[in-house]
Amino acid sequence: MTTTPEASEVPVAHTAHTLEPLLYKPLADQQIERIHDIEQRLEEVIATIQQFATLDFSARASISELGDVIDAVAAGVNFLGEELEASYSEVERKVADRTAELGVITQELTRRALHDDLTGLANRTLFWDRLTHRMNLNDRRRSGFAVIFVDLDHFKVVNDTLGHAVGDQLLIDVAARIRSVLRVGDSAARMGGDEFLVLLDEVATRDAALVVVERLSDVLGEPYDIADEWRSVTSSLGLAMGPGSFASADAVVAAADAAMYESKQRERGGFVIYGEF
Repeated sequence: MTTTPEASEVPVAHTAHTLEPLLYKPLADQQIERIHDIEQRLEEVIATIQQFATLDFSARASISELGDVIDAVAAGVNFLGEELEASYSEVERKVADRTAELGVITQELTRRALHDDLTGLANRTLFWDRLTHRMNLNDRRRSGFAVIFVDLDHFKVVNDTLGHAVGDQLLIDVAARIRSVLRVGDSAARMGGDEFLVLLDEVATRDAALVVVERLSDVLGEPYDIADEWRSVTSSLGLAMGPGSFASADAVVAAADAAMYESKQRERGGFVIYGEF
């Protein structure tokens, strides 16, 4: 009679050999997957740090549910990113604020470099630049231009008898009156002391220039409130028409200046056209 072996009688060696593929191969696959997962997570952390190097501080590394050392590193990197982002935003804000402040300061310095502090009119440098630019456009403009030289009569008497503060206020008032007759495109400047210049950018004819000169002479001839009294202060004007044969801005202004002095010699408070005396 043949006897069937009991389950407990199965050779141990045979059992171990039979189960080995089932026990150890899946474990090796898990290790490989684990290693790949670690590599991917580390690569993400490194990529996040590299983003920081490009000043992109908004990048964040993923944090798993494992709570292992890689998660700890990722959390540290993310915290660093938050700190850098906050700091960089603050730096950007401060830089933007400082840039805006410097822009305002630069504009103010430019304004002061090119304008008269007392009257706010253009100064000699800016006027010469504008006049030179206008002369360079002569070939492209059908109409001409004109320069008016204005000089207050007896301004020294006001300064000497009533003081420099009163004299300064008179200059401010004169500048305001000059502005009131300027047309679009015209410019006015204070040369210094009691001398002013006006550039008429577009002058079709001699008569058109005279209309502006006469209006300016009338406005400047009206009484001024000086030391709480209305007083008359005349101005002598000289007009130079361009382009003519003038080779430079200096030549145009010199012609207007000569016409102004001729006006003073004839009758204070009037005006003279260069070339007509």
